[in-house]
This record gives sequence, structure tokens and C-alpha cells, in this order.
Amino acid sequence: MTDDTFLTRFEQCSLNRADWTHEAHVRMAWLYVARSETYRAARMKVRSGIKKLNAAFIAQQNAPCGATRPAEEVAAAEEKPATGFHETITTAFVRLVASRMKPGEKFSGFRKRNPDLFDRKLTALLAHYSPEALFSEQAKTQFVEPDREPLPKPWLAAVAV
Repeated sequence: MTDDTFLTRFEQCSLNRADWTHEAHVRMAWLYVARSETYRAARMKVRSGIKKLNAAFIAQQNAPCGATRPAEEVAAAEEKPATGFHETITTAFVRLVASRMKPGEKFSGFRKRNPDLFDRKLTALLAHYSPEALFSEQAKTQFVEPDREPLPKPWLAAVAV
């Protein structure tokens, strides 16, 4: 699937649940960082997009077999805390992705250079966070600064985002 098709399907909440993998999360973050004017804009798109897609998955799960939920119900679900959304993991990943990007690099090259970002065991984040800090209740609902190694500041990186 092309980057444009992937991002369109993500934004329209038409990705299959099985396609919403850890790698898909990283790819989406990479695309928003690469295509946004600022780090802040990219982070906001990632956060809101994940919440919207999670709400759509929840609405689909709760719909009667073969039915789809009205847009109002999906929008209402977005206002509630989205199951599966983790503020610190999301924000920290966007910061790591943004700080590791190289000008003009394709996603395949980025993936090859950064295998730790694609490890479902979150080794890239656990270099910065203890498991206790990263998986705390507070970290799920609000961004928590690392307790091991500081995260890079992508807004200071050489690559303009």
C-alpha cells in the first residue's frame, strides 16, 4: 500500500483492525512528521488520529453484526478515553521518529536504520523509561518525562519538521 493510500485509510478510519500493527503506528507517525510543518502539528495529528481510529474500532466492535455505527456515535466515542491509547508512548515515539529522520529518506530506509523503533517490546522507549514509569497509570493519560535517559528534542534537530 502506498504512503498516500495508507494515510488516507488511516484518516478515514478504513484500515482493517489487523492492519493496525505496531509498524503501522510508526509508519503513520513518520508520515505525519515528514509531511507536517512543525513537530507540534505532527504530534497533534498522530494523537488525534489514533484516538479517532481507536474510537472507530470500538464503535465497529459494539455494532450489531454487519451494521456500522452512525457518525455521531463514532464522534461521541472519540470524546471518551480511547481504549488502547497511551499518551506517553505516543508522544515519546513521535519525538524519537522526528529526531531520527533524515532529509529525503524513504520509510524503508528509516525502518532499516531504526530496528529498535519497530520492536514491539518497545526497546527504544525502555532506553529512556523504566517499565514502572512507562506503564504507570499517569503515563497512560498524560505525558511523563523519562526517568532514565532524556528524550531528544526534535524541534532542535537538523531536519526541519
